[in-house]
Amino acid sequence: MDQRNSIRSKSGRIEEINFLRGFSILAVLAIHTSGYFTEIQRYNTLTLLNIWTDVLSQFAVPMFIAISGFVLAKNYRQSFSLTKFYHKRALAILPQYVIFSVLYTAFNHWGEMHSNSLVTNLKLIGKNILNSEASYHLWFFAIIIELYIAYPLIIKAYDFCKTRDLSEHFLAGVFILQVLWMVGTHTSYANVIKVNAVAYLFYFSVGIYSNDHFSGLRGLSKRLTPILGTMTLALAFGASFFIVIGLTTGHRYNEIPPYFTMGSELVYPALRLVTFLFLWNLAGKLASKKNALAKIMAKLGDYSFGIYLIHLFFNQTTIKILGGHQIGPNQWIFYPVVFTVTLIFSYVGVRLISFLPFSYYLIGLRNQKLPRKKIAKNSARP
Repeated sequence: MDQRNSIRSKSGRIEEINFLRGFSILAVLAIHTSGYFTEIQRYNTLTLLNIWTDVLSQFAVPMFIAISGFVLAKNYRQSFSLTKFYHKRALAILPQYVIFSVLYTAFNHWGEMHSNSLVTNLKLIGKNILNSEASYHLWFFAIIIELYIAYPLIIKAYDFCKTRDLSEHFLAGVFILQVLWMVGTHTSYANVIKVNAVAYLFYFSVGIYSNDHFSGLRGLSKRLTPILGTMTLALAFGASFFIVIGLTTGHRYNEIPPYFTMGSELVYPALRLVTFLFLWNLAGKLASKKNALAKIMAKLGDYSFGIYLIHLFFNQTTIKILGGHQIGPNQWIFYPVVFTVTLIFSYVGVRLISFLPFSYYLIGLRNQKLPRKKIAKNSARP
C-alpha cells in the first residue's frame, strides 16, 4: 500500500467514496432536469437526448444505496448495540426528513394551506411525512429508512453466507429477488406493493460486498476505464431503446405499456453495476490528483445530502421563472439553465446553512470547523 492510501485508511475517510457521492448528486440534478422531456409535445432529437441523459443518470440513487451499505458494513459488523445503531441512524436522517417534509408541503401547497384550518394542514403534513409525499424526491427516505431497519438482519444473513464462502450466492439471490420484484411492479398483480426497499436490496448488498473486497476494487486496472465507459453508454442506449420504441409507436411517456418498461428493468442492474465500476475508476483518478476538478467534486460529495434535500426548491423556482419568460421543456436552452442554476444555488445554499447552529439536523452537515471524526460514522447516506 502506498503512502497516500495508508493516510486515507488511517483517517477512516475513503476519498473515492466521497467522489462517488459527488457523481451521484450531479446525476440526481440531471434526472430532475432531463425528466421534463415527458412534457415535450412530439418525439424529436431533444426528446431522445433527454431520454439518454435520464437513463444514464439513473445510477444515482442505487449508488447512494450502495454507499450506505458500504459505510454501514464498515462501521457496524459482528456484535454491535442495536440501540446505539438505531439511535445514530435516526439522528442521521429523521430530523432532516421531517423538517424538509414540512417545508416542501408548504412550498407545494401554500395556496391550499393558506385557506385550510390548522387541523387540516397538520393532517396534510402528517400524511406527507408518513407516505413520503411532500415532494417527489423524498421517496428516497422511505427506502433508506426501511434498509436501516432491516440492516441487522441483512448483515447477519450476509455474514452467515460469507462464513460458508457463499457471499456471491447471497448476491445472486437478492439480485433475482430484486429483478422479479421490479418486473412485478410493472404488472397489474403487484403494482401496489409499497415495500420499496426490496427494489434496491441488491445494490445495498453490493455495497456490503464491496467493503469486504475493497482491496480488489482498489486494484481494479485503470486500463479498463475506457472499456467500462463504452459498456456504460451501450447499456444506457439498450435500456432507453424500450422507452424510445414506446414513444415512436405513438404513446405518450406516461401511457407506455408496462411490457416496454419491463425490458428496461432487465437491463438496469447490468447498466448500474458497470456504471459503478466506471465511476469508481474515475474516482480513483481524482483521488490521486489535487486539481480544481477534484476539489469541486470533493465538495459536491461533502454537500451531497444537503443538496439532495434542498435542490428542488431551486429547480422548481427556476422552472417557474423560465415559464414566465416563455421558456419551457420544448426549448433546448431550458435544460442547461435549469441544471446550472439549480446546482449553483443548491451548493451555495448548503454551504451557508452549514454555518448555522444545529445545521446537522437540517442538512446533515456541521460547521466545517468541527472535526470530521465526529461525523464520520453518520455518513451512510447521500
